[in-house]
Amino acid sequence: MSSLVLTNVSFFRIMESTRAKQKQFVVNNVSLKIQGGERIGLIGPNGAGKTTLLRLLAGVFNPDSGTIVRIGDISTLLDGGFGLDPQLSGRSNAESRAIMAGLNRSERVRQIAWIQEFSELEKYFDEPIKSYSSGMLLRLVFAIGTAQIHDILLVDEGFGTADAHFQHKAMQRLRDMYSCAPITVLASHNLEILKENCTRGVVMSKSKIVFDGDIQEACDFYLNLIKMN
Repeated sequence: MSSLVLTNVSFFRIMESTRAKQKQFVVNNVSLKIQGGERIGLIGPNGAGKTTLLRLLAGVFNPDSGTIVRIGDISTLLDGGFGLDPQLSGRSNAESRAIMAGLNRSERVRQIAWIQEFSELEKYFDEPIKSYSSGMLLRLVFAIGTAQIHDILLVDEGFGTADAHFQHKAMQRLRDMYSCAPITVLASHNLEILKENCTRGVVMSKSKIVFDGDIQEACDFYLNLIKMN
């Protein structure tokens, strides 16, 4: 069964000051256990550490201390364009990802056709992605990231650059994946989306987890937290 287990995980940046170098913790001594079948809503104000925690879960970042154990293959929707080659076309980037995933030729053909159709990039699918607008890049990244169902789905919601049509389409695709992916972790400021799609809520504040429990209770905790601040 898929799982994610973090034990006393910290991640920091070195900040230069006039006197000395100082550590600034982005994630500070976080422990978290996520079992197969759980859908986690990750909540917190900007700068709380949510995106960094997702990157640690995905293996994009390595912790400065503590341990992370991952069981299951992971699909991520994090940084726009992360891991894509800006010199290559959308099609070539999609094919590269399919090869890395170990798909055979017929599977690659089917997957690339699905990505092309879902992204609605039309002729731009064969243009270098360095020429894409932010909205076009988001379409490609989302389509590549959701072309296959994985054991673990990590999503940092960021559909602000997509038009209303694609936002609706993307959320429907995510809902379909939520019902299939054994573990889902979704970071979002939209509490209604979290309550609709998640069962457990993890609230972060100032680089630490300050609440972990039922999604409705987590949303209520967060609303009280921002009122206090």
